[in-house]
Amino acid sequence: ACAGSAANAQENAWRVGKISGDVSVTSAGQETALTDGAALKPGDNIRTGQNGRVLLMRGQETILISPNSAVGLPAQKRGSLSTTIVHQAGSILLEVEKRNVKHFEVETPYLAAVVKGTQFRVTVDKATSRVDVVRGQVEVTDFKSGQFAMVLPNQVASVSAEGSAGLSLSGSGNLRPVQQGTPRSSS
Repeated sequence: ACAGSAANAQENAWRVGKISGDVSVTSAGQETALTDGAALKPGDNIRTGQNGRVLLMRGQETILISPNSAVGLPAQKRGSLSTTIVHQAGSILLEVEKRNVKHFEVETPYLAAVVKGTQFRVTVDKATSRVDVVRGQVEVTDFKSGQFAMVLPNQVASVSAEGSAGLSLSGSGNLRPVQQGTPRSSS
């Protein structure tokens, strides 16, 4: 049974598909240069430098990490979602496998984006986090206010650390209503 679960863990591991420029991984407290084809483990943190880019792949799912970005894979599985990405800085473009249940979350310092399957970009800077939906739909939650909304293609949800808490929606088409949920802190 151990061999089966180890093989299953390898299948579910994010792998480096393409890499360019300055990209490092911190694993078990050790920082090293990330290499083509490397498999990432829970607890790993990836940083890209000014000219660094990396494409992570897992089956049909991809994460394109832009320059000056920081992304982590939590050491422990969180809640009922099968995948959580912790995004601290920069910009990432995600292509997530379509499923009938919410299974994939990107958590920033200010918001969480939860999906069933879609293509979307998450951007984090010092004072704001934003989610731009390319295809599909993404549920975005503001940690501070607890507000959440479904964001559709060509729409953006953003949260600012400054000023009044709350989720801001913009873009084309009908914007879905912002609903009130329970405030929580980012992990």
